Amino acid sequence: MELDLTKVMILVQRRYGAVREIYRLTKELGEAFERNDEVSASMLLQMRADEMEKADVCINQIWEMGGTDHRNQEKLRTLMQADPSEAVGESSEEKRIYEIRQRIKEMAEELRSIDQKMSQSVAREKSFYKTKAVQMENFSAQA
Repeated sequence: MELDLTKVMILVQRRYGAVREIYRLTKELGEAFERNDEVSASMLLQMRADEMEKADVCINQIWEMGGTDHRNQEKLRTLMQADPSEAVGESSEEKRIYEIRQRIKEMAEELRSIDQKMSQSVAREKSFYKTKAVQMENFSAQA
């Protein structure tokens, strides 16, 4: 059975929609933290977790489409793991999948930056990113 690229494209688009919503909620979360609004922050964290779950469901559905057919699995692996900024699709669906994945990648980088600033602002020394930087410094010193 041939891989349904249109369905893959739709699922990648749904994932993009979830990532866009995560981005919006993350910005609102930052504003709630600035206002010290714990009730809104708690609600936004839950809403953000729900959107993350939606994004995960899309990815899982995409991988399940490969089934047991090795060609389909390989095609999916290429579509979903190739660098979208360098990948060249053979069909219009493949090209669209890479375009959407590139937008997801760019948004994820922005999200990481916003999340890092927010975490360091709220948690200060206990920030995940602060801890991560110290771990990386220690790792580099041992290497």
